[in-house]
Amino acid sequence: MTRTRSIARTISTFLAAALPLSVPCALTAPEARADGGPAPATRGVSQQPGHPAILYPGQERTVAAYCPQGTKPTGGGASVDSDLRSAVYFRKSLPDPAGNRWVLQAYNASPDVQTVHPKVICSTDSTLSYEAAKETGIEPGETGYTAANCSNTRFVVGGGFEGGDRTFVSVSAFNNIRSWTVSMKYTDYSPDAPASFQRSVAVCSDTQPTVSFGTTVELAPGEVGNATAECPAGLVPISGGGDGGLDVLLTTSAPTATGWTVWAKNGAFDRRKLFTDVLCAAP
Repeated sequence: MTRTRSIARTISTFLAAALPLSVPCALTAPEARADGGPAPATRGVSQQPGHPAILYPGQERTVAAYCPQGTKPTGGGASVDSDLRSAVYFRKSLPDPAGNRWVLQAYNASPDVQTVHPKVICSTDSTLSYEAAKETGIEPGETGYTAANCSNTRFVVGGGFEGGDRTFVSVSAFNNIRSWTVSMKYTDYSPDAPASFQRSVAVCSDTQPTVSFGTTVELAPGEVGNATAECPAGLVPISGGGDGGLDVLLTTSAPTATGWTVWAKNGAFDRRKLFTDVLCAAP
């Protein structure tokens, strides 16, 4: 189910080592079947919006969207509906199992006031768990790569990321059936700046999702563009992501009613490609 992507997606698979997510997590194990195996996942998927956040130029804010009782987050993201081409970058977008929510941290690098709209996808899948790669350091001006992995009997159904100050995402997407890849850019170029960090998170399940790869868009230097992916008929999105590669920062990565959409700005000096994909399940 994999396909060739950017170098970041390929290299990251070999660099990550998965560890339990460091945030508190009080998840209930599924009941066992009569034959001793895990209970099959019960399905039920919904999307929940969080409160929009207004960001003034140069402002950074944390926002969240919450799942209803009896469900858990599989995916989430945010769109900047005030101006889809605006330079609003993300240094956090990941599940918080303890709070049963999806948390995002956005920075408004544009000269205008922007509004960020968070959203979470919630599922009744009782087998969900959350795994994270070790934090990896990033030097000023550099890009880091990590992948968070599910065990060899489980499937990745979503994922997210977190980075240090002025460290923004360029890749957060499905890598293979057990892995979620993240790439982040540390945008402080001062040689005296302290090292930053990044980590990636995988959402894992006993049930394998359907993966749908979306459009591929080529971006000229300085250009902002978007790519979309759609679920097959009869299925709904449970997570998704985008891959801009080196120096292409994501400005939106969020679910739609039927798929996933990403926007990104190419900060490189040459043309780059933007990919997106969506993971889908029965509603």
